[in-house]
Amino acid sequence: MARSDLNCMSGSNVKDKNLSVEMVMTPLPLDTANASDSAFDLAKKMKEKGRGSVVVTEYSTASAGSKTGNVPVGIITERDIVRRVVAESKDPKTTAAHNIMSKPLITVGPEATIYDAALIMTKYSIRRLPIVRDNTLLGIITSSDLARRMYEQNKADPSLKAMSRFSDVEKLGR
Repeated sequence: MARSDLNCMSGSNVKDKNLSVEMVMTPLPLDTANASDSAFDLAKKMKEKGRGSVVVTEYSTASAGSKTGNVPVGIITERDIVRRVVAESKDPKTTAAHNIMSKPLITVGPEATIYDAALIMTKYSIRRLPIVRDNTLLGIITSSDLARRMYEQNKADPSLKAMSRFSDVEKLGR
């Protein structure tokens, strides 16, 4: 999200600045992957599901040996596959997710505001921000989600409509 987008957001009403990411995020179930999945399988999954990313999880156990479940440890985007597999001439069928995922995973808790999420996404130049509580994935918020929210608040701005991919959402509702 560009700085000018943040300026638009900072100009939005105070109620919007205090809106939690939980109200805007895409909730579970999300597309996830195991750290051992191949880049080929991930690309195929993203294509089939129409997604641009998957969150990578690893099975974790507590120090006492009790099971805790899948913990989000990284994220893989289409861009990661292009840059870290295709551009480096790696075999997508033998390249594991843990070798190409972006890590450490940058996350926020569900109590974070969409304003805070926008600041973090800008600071780290990321477009997807997983929502996590106690090492448990709850959802994800994307730059498109933020643009869609801004568009809902200011429908007269065609640039926000384009950024939010709102026309895609309208088609799904039909």
